[in-house]
Amino acid sequence: MRSRLLPLGIAVLVVAVAVGIWKSSGRAPEKVRIAYPPIIPSLPLFVAQEQHLFDKQNLRVEMLLLSSSNDLVNALVAGQADMLPAVSLIPIVHLEIQHPGKVRVFSHSRMNENNALDKVIVKESSSLRSLQDLQGKKIGVFPGTAPQKMLVSFLKKRGINTETVSFLQLAPQAQISSLESGAVDVLYSYEPVTTAALVHGGYRVLFGSVYADLLNPCPIGVSVIARDFERAKPEVARRSVEALQAGITYMQANPKSARSLLPGFTKLPPEIAERVNISEVTLQNQVDVANLQAFVDLLYTGGEIPQKIDAHRLVDPSR
Repeated sequence: MRSRLLPLGIAVLVVAVAVGIWKSSGRAPEKVRIAYPPIIPSLPLFVAQEQHLFDKQNLRVEMLLLSSSNDLVNALVAGQADMLPAVSLIPIVHLEIQHPGKVRVFSHSRMNENNALDKVIVKESSSLRSLQDLQGKKIGVFPGTAPQKMLVSFLKKRGINTETVSFLQLAPQAQISSLESGAVDVLYSYEPVTTAALVHGGYRVLFGSVYADLLNPCPIGVSVIARDFERAKPEVARRSVEALQAGITYMQANPKSARSLLPGFTKLPPEIAERVNISEVTLQNQVDVANLQAFVDLLYTGGEIPQKIDAHRLVDPSR
């Protein structure tokens, strides 16, 4: 009798396991809403999409394409997004000051001189040869208060009298034409504008990264998740972060393959996508609170934020 029951028991166990697997795989995907800009720092997200990493976590992604960090933050505050994979730390710090406890930073850039996204460039024919030559000149800068204030802090650190310098905020599409026409003497710009100018010729680098000079490495770019989302759906939030982190890991292991995705997602020409700088980014267990704190302090001393905050507020687990 025992010998007959054993195969029957095994058969029942196999069926039970098969049913369990079928039920698990048949579970409806959970939704996560992601707002993103079509820019180079969004590459981990592009990789995660291309490699079906959200599918592997049984997640259904709703994508919201936006053009600026302020728009991204506003979408999250309005409850239209659960996660921002690529956003500037500056508006995130402003958000924490004005509305504490809205987001958690789970990854940040480690930007240095070799992988920086910003440069100071001039025309190849320009007589400007050093930072000291900038006094009395017109500098084109990226729109917003932060780029100009950070540039002013950098120039003061380098002994430049910024009272003699004029700053003109320029949209990315107007930056190179303004430099070419002489509307500005110098351009302080970000990728991919700088690399495009250098690849096409007629321009040269006057100085490398302002951000990396002020703080090396610089955590200017961050990935954040809404704390309300984490509290309401902790398991879905965990899997969402893991999918994006898997994108970072793939990107680090396969840089050429990852970089090849940029033309399709950002409309960059392949010859530019091959050469743009891509900053190193941390995994969740590599977040450097001290580095984030140093950047917050830099924002305060530069006059960008009205008060200092403890960087732990940005990264401590949601409860």
